[in-house]
Amino acid sequence: MKKNILHLMSVSDISRKLRTGSKRRRRIRRASRHRLKSSSKFIAVTGSSAKSTTTGILSHILEGHGSIRSQYGRNTINAVIRTLLHHRADEQFVVAELGVAAIGDMPPMANMFQPDLAIITMIGNEHYTSFRGPDGVALEKGVLLENIMPGGVAVLNGDDLFLPKLAKRTAARVVTFGCENTDVNYRVSGISVGYPNLLSFTLTGQGQKLLLETQFPGLHFWMPVTAAVVAALELCVPIDIIQARVATFLPINGRCSVLQTQNGPNFILDTAKAPSGTLGLAFDMVESASAPRKRIVLGIISDYAGSSSRQYRDAWQAANSIADQVIFVGKNITSAKPSAQDVEDEKIVGFATTQEAYEYIKATSTPGELILLKGSGNLHLERIALAFNKQVLCWEPRCKMGGDCFTCPGVSRVFNRKFLKRKEVFDRLAFWRLRKKSGYFI
Repeated sequence: MKKNILHLMSVSDISRKLRTGSKRRRRIRRASRHRLKSSSKFIAVTGSSAKSTTTGILSHILEGHGSIRSQYGRNTINAVIRTLLHHRADEQFVVAELGVAAIGDMPPMANMFQPDLAIITMIGNEHYTSFRGPDGVALEKGVLLENIMPGGVAVLNGDDLFLPKLAKRTAARVVTFGCENTDVNYRVSGISVGYPNLLSFTLTGQGQKLLLETQFPGLHFWMPVTAAVVAALELCVPIDIIQARVATFLPINGRCSVLQTQNGPNFILDTAKAPSGTLGLAFDMVESASAPRKRIVLGIISDYAGSSSRQYRDAWQAANSIADQVIFVGKNITSAKPSAQDVEDEKIVGFATTQEAYEYIKATSTPGELILLKGSGNLHLERIALAFNKQVLCWEPRCKMGGDCFTCPGVSRVFNRKFLKRKEVFDRLAFWRLRKKSGYFI
């Protein structure tokens, strides 16, 4: 018989949890009051993929049209609370990314934020252990639509299979966009992409036609770009501003951002996360690209049902069909089950750590080759690319600091475990101040 959890907690632990819960409830009430008093336009973005990119593009567009407060990358309830509490009366727009990791995460955020316009990018198989499939995800994210303010707008992906169910969950005006579905308000056509040529396409709808040129290397970015543009059009942003701002938006670090090196490889960094459903999209970028040699570096895959061995085996087979070499980082190369001939020909190689992988890539790199880095953020594969252009001294497998290495002030320092407990390297508060100053928190 399991012991009561209270028996496993000290009196101080229980007291601390009660105080924390009470403090959060007070902050939620304050944030809710602050939001209801505001005359700004509130825009919320959620979905299984492309939340941060959509929010980033839309924020960039709106910055060219008026004053704005934006929050993306960090999408928890605490981030939403901070956004609402720090919002100023003179800001015309408030744009926030809302993420969920478990059942019950969305209701308090949606009820507190109450958007004038809400975007759902897509429904996928995220956080499988919590939602057990896309139906659970759709049920949770659909709560946002139920909390749109009267007279508001819901911007939905018309190509998503869950569109009919989601549209029924809101009394707001529904605006759809799509590429394959012709029965939408805004339709994408004329897509052109193939690295080093970047994504461009035409968006037609509501009597308007826009040619959109972007800085993205992959075809699948039509979706977040379109979602953001449609939202901007619904917010009455002029077309010329939209086109100009889209053309200058750079991919978010680690979300298919491009890093070029002098006389060395070019990298596509897709290192923020790696749900199994996104592997095909990443591989498509490599397949359509033009380069003298193509290599794929695979780290940890997440959010899948069934056997992990099967996931890595399928990933290896898909990557092998389009790349000259596949490099595994971590212990999962054993699950790939390559043939003896592929191992002998070095079509597949494996390394235990990111540092070992970097040393191998550095020694075998050729000018102009294209290397895709794909994996969950916990291995920090981005250091492989960064080390070609700057000094990287922190090669800790799992630094536990959170975030990524792009703006981390500690990436050029030798990792010290005492840093996690005391002020041996530099003060932790100073660390976060440096990250904030560097622009990590937006």
